[in-house]
Amino acid sequence: MAGERLSVREKVGYSLGDAASHIVFDSSVAILAWYYTDIYGLPPAVMGTMFLLVRILDAITDPIMGAIADATSTRWGRFRPWLLAICIPFAVSCVLVYSIPAFSDSGKVVYAVAAYIFMTLMYTAINIPYCSLGAALTTDPQESLSLQSWRFAITPIGGALGTAFILPLADYLYPGDRAAGVQAAMAIFGVIGCLMFVVCFLTTKERVQPIKEENLNIARDIKILFRNEQWRILSVYNFMMLVAVVIRGGAVVYYVNSVLSKGADIISWFMLGGMFASMFGSVLAKPFGTRFCKVKLSFWINMVNAALGCVCFLLPVQYWAIPLFFHMLIQLVQGGNAAIQWSMITDTNNYGEWKTQRRITGMNVAANIFVIKLGVAVGGAILGWVLAYYGYASGSSVQSAEAIGGIVLLFSVIPSVFYVLTAIAIKFYSLNEARMNVVVSDLNRGAFAGSEPSVGAAASQE
Repeated sequence: MAGERLSVREKVGYSLGDAASHIVFDSSVAILAWYYTDIYGLPPAVMGTMFLLVRILDAITDPIMGAIADATSTRWGRFRPWLLAICIPFAVSCVLVYSIPAFSDSGKVVYAVAAYIFMTLMYTAINIPYCSLGAALTTDPQESLSLQSWRFAITPIGGALGTAFILPLADYLYPGDRAAGVQAAMAIFGVIGCLMFVVCFLTTKERVQPIKEENLNIARDIKILFRNEQWRILSVYNFMMLVAVVIRGGAVVYYVNSVLSKGADIISWFMLGGMFASMFGSVLAKPFGTRFCKVKLSFWINMVNAALGCVCFLLPVQYWAIPLFFHMLIQLVQGGNAAIQWSMITDTNNYGEWKTQRRITGMNVAANIFVIKLGVAVGGAILGWVLAYYGYASGSSVQSAEAIGGIVLLFSVIPSVFYVLTAIAIKFYSLNEARMNVVVSDLNRGAFAGSEPSVGAAASQE
């Protein structure tokens, strides 16, 4: 049954798939910008522009992959087979994007763009089916929140590989040659990611099936998607939040290196501290989300993070432990936000089926991931452009006072602005627990919006 309780084994197995994805995602947020400027040698403005332009490709590939996943039909389900099919190319892309060819400056830019495009394509091809799989495991809102809580408690394990452990492992494998070390470290992490995806495939089961099967029609599914006003609201929310997360996450390495004047060891403390704080925040998401309305909870999470970001602007930099504490506090709060965010994505998918009588899980998730990746792209672009505006010198151990000021803004005030915009967006979202209980109850009975006046009227209440 779609509403049955999920075992701990299945929740852990499913979560490992996201841990594998976050080897790349968290590395792209926290390390890749710094790698491109300070190791690869790209100017900050070029790096930021590349991040933005390459993501334009996702406007095409994301909905296509979502529609393909929805139309897939195998004895293993619609989404699980893609985990096996793409995991090896995904691992290869991790290595290629962290490789430096012996090309001219212009050739290196072309290679960086090509490798980054390949990695985003592989990420799309495996992550959209993976995220769609979560909505195919259960329709129960509380089980969905529990699943996402487990997911974002385990996900930081993969994130730590791509952030906290990559530089220490690189220095251990190739002392004095960080470029070769990072490449080797990502090769090891790619293999680990493959194994995580295999475990995810073996331990999960797709229970939720579409009410009716239809032929692949991307244009039709996009039209159906945009009829879902709650998805449109959540898209604005997702975009604003990811811009905030990426700006601040990408600024951490620059902040530790240039503002705190510390090296790889303290960078690892920031990455590991943020990881454990985020894991704990994800664990808290389930009990808090059960006790309080998760929509209101998300509003206050983003407002608190905005306030904490402003406090970071005033922190003394003589003692690195103080910024570390506030960094961990922000990651703790954000950890709860991530679980709630994906629970709401599942809710909008169920609501969309209830409203339109068509379940387009792959397209719904693809569209949300596109918006999330667009937030990543814009956040990365803002990071690069602000660094360039304030005169950050790529690869230099000494930065100007203006560059230091720009990095502090990226670590504090600028992401706070986007956290406030995220909080404003969620005020328009209306899929609270009471409304979703009605929607899920209708779906379990095969009823839809307007099919029974009394049910439809109750569900339409804000």
